[in-house]
Amino acid sequence: MCTRRFYRILAERLSGIGVASLRFDYSGTVNSLDETACERGLSVWQEQVATAAETLKGLSGARSLVFLGQGIGASLALLLADQAPKPDAVALLAPVLKGRAYLRELSLYSRLIDDGLGIRPELRDNAAGSIAGLRMPRAVADDLRRLDLTQLEIDAKPNVFFADRPGLESDPTLRNQLEASGCRLRAMAFSGYDALVSNPLNQEIPDTVIGELIDWVESLPHYRSERMLPRTRPMPVASVRSRSIRETSVRFGPDARLYGILCEPIETFAGVTAVILTTAYDHAAGWGRSSVELARELAMAGVASLRFDSAGVGDSPPVSGRRKQVLYDEAQVGDVALARDFLDAHGTGGRAILIGRCSGAYVAFRSVLADPRWESCILVNPVAFRWRFRGLPKTLKSYLKNALDPESLRRLWAGDLDLGAVTRNISMRLVDRMAGRLSSVFAPAKPLTQLTRQVHRDFQVLADRQMPLAIVYTEGDEGQEMFRVNFGDAGEKLSAYPNVRLHLFPDADHNLTPLPSRERLIELAKDEALALGASSHKNASHGAEALRQSI
Repeated sequence: MCTRRFYRILAERLSGIGVASLRFDYSGTVNSLDETACERGLSVWQEQVATAAETLKGLSGARSLVFLGQGIGASLALLLADQAPKPDAVALLAPVLKGRAYLRELSLYSRLIDDGLGIRPELRDNAAGSIAGLRMPRAVADDLRRLDLTQLEIDAKPNVFFADRPGLESDPTLRNQLEASGCRLRAMAFSGYDALVSNPLNQEIPDTVIGELIDWVESLPHYRSERMLPRTRPMPVASVRSRSIRETSVRFGPDARLYGILCEPIETFAGVTAVILTTAYDHAAGWGRSSVELARELAMAGVASLRFDSAGVGDSPPVSGRRKQVLYDEAQVGDVALARDFLDAHGTGGRAILIGRCSGAYVAFRSVLADPRWESCILVNPVAFRWRFRGLPKTLKSYLKNALDPESLRRLWAGDLDLGAVTRNISMRLVDRMAGRLSSVFAPAKPLTQLTRQVHRDFQVLADRQMPLAIVYTEGDEGQEMFRVNFGDAGEKLSAYPNVRLHLFPDADHNLTPLPSRERLIELAKDEALALGASSHKNASHGAEALRQSI
């Protein structure tokens, strides 16, 4: 979840110095299919690294290879240093040295995340390697328990870039072994490791590590010392398929800047396409791979879908002039319009439904208001329907606490905090607090009262269009606080809008991490999409009958 954008930036930097690269997903992860292959364990991923290397050589014409990986990927890079196709160099970013210790660390980190999300113990996934809704294939976890790179002997003597995790004692042990074996080693501490992998919401890209990596690649003996061979085959259209679905990697928008995955049913098409939005920090696979699961289940029901990264998220580069953190940014509405343009041009046909969670739900709601081409919408745990803040605001108490925090002061001094956004958010909080103390005579002038009126006007627009709108909240979700301000404690004011349906999901967190809650959303999305397709078919039949009668 956290390294997707990091790898995209690294690939762009490598391309800038004339180095081609290929990044891919192992079986059973992110956008790859063939999950049953993982029953053979870690050896399957090793085979896929070799296949990826041969594919890259064929596509780029390059003869010299560098294997680069982080975590388990770094471990595989080192394990394969002696095997064909042999790399000329390997870059190890925080490699997993002892698999058993790594699984224990994942288990501890998983519990911390579940605690932070408020997931009840009986709803947690305690399988080895499971974390934040993602489950490591069991056979891979079993093989990892036996992994110990400190006992590894390497006959080849590749150039090695080694970025070790500060404070991890076994990293210097392996580094010393590599030096003693004759490997030409460049070592550095992986500064910024925790800031990169701890939380996708506020991660920081380790620019220092990227800079050192680029410099190391340029220093390799084979860098620009030989001419590339011609490509052995034309550039393929990235596509995977099973018996019932086909997925194709696509780029669209100005300069093809947006990256997405089009998922289509192979046989029966229900005449509906769903566009699945990110949350501005989750990439297109979704939290816990939920968007992938949703897309494929929809395809098996006959519903096509497009999941994509907004600008600055995952594999889509940022747009000059936009804020670095695009959370609750109106500019994302433009990206959604580009996705609809792509569907119209692609010719998927039929009608379209927009699905978003959290900040993605906010963007979905603003998008259907701005663009009448959308015929249906599902909002999951929307925090608000109109946004007055910049980014994700904190409480006044939190702002005061952070003002005295040395780390916050350091980030402010380094320019990592948006001072304008912080100032605006604090001002809005103060206005709300002062307005709340006004007498009831001035209640209509309160900012929140005015905001609620605007929200109701927005809902009336969709009601006038008769556009189906499904709103999902998990019980106790923080987003319900603003929902109650707008529509009453029980949502009773929604009765004014017959096009709206409210759904409450029990036993789930804001991200729908537990599998049963994700399955409930999948069923709801199927129902809404198929109902939209059925209404379209019914309207078409009535139109044809009216035409026959007029003739």
